[in-house]
Amino acid sequence: MAWRDERVNVFALSGVTAGLELEPQLFVCKKRPVADHGPFALDPAHGRAHYHLSPLGALLQEHIARADYPLIYVAEVDGYLRIPVAYAVFSGLCAEGWFALWSPSAPLAYFEGRQEGYLALMRISVMDSAVPQQLLQRGRSGSNFVYYLDQPIVTGRLRPLLRPQVYARRTTELRAYLDEHGWLLGEEQPASVPDLETESLFDDL
Repeated sequence: MAWRDERVNVFALSGVTAGLELEPQLFVCKKRPVADHGPFALDPAHGRAHYHLSPLGALLQEHIARADYPLIYVAEVDGYLRIPVAYAVFSGLCAEGWFALWSPSAPLAYFEGRQEGYLALMRISVMDSAVPQQLLQRGRSGSNFVYYLDQPIVTGRLRPLLRPQVYARRTTELRAYLDEHGWLLGEEQPASVPDLETESLFDDL
């Protein structure tokens, strides 16, 4: 399967930051847990971001506007951190560098009308060879952010983008930061039975 997301998110998750000194992003915002944990081939959406970027995010967007993205990055959803939808939460996450590419208004707009939301922790790996572009064409023509490849592929060996101990340290620090401020409302795991996600990437436009 493939996971399509905002272009700046996909580049940041993969650590492809066009020379900007940024640690790989750990999570993306989701309104509810996705009914599968992956692995997903990461696929950057075309065009500019739909929500308000920070100055750093706007700079990255300009740097990667015409950049090719190698389809060698694989995401697995490691879990979901449930958080309240409040300006203070996103202001803190953005200011402390956890979600540095976005203005706090971006997740607020995404979660509009909801009292709670989720941070989907994404464990990223790198494949030895790229996913053929033609396998994503049919899925890209739809609006769902999770879609099936036109045919299965064998990934071969996957190399973690972050060393396991580094990933564990950073996610532990994120949980501690949220918990310290009373913003960690709980954790959930992806459903064990896979199902095609039906939330549109563009449903808030």
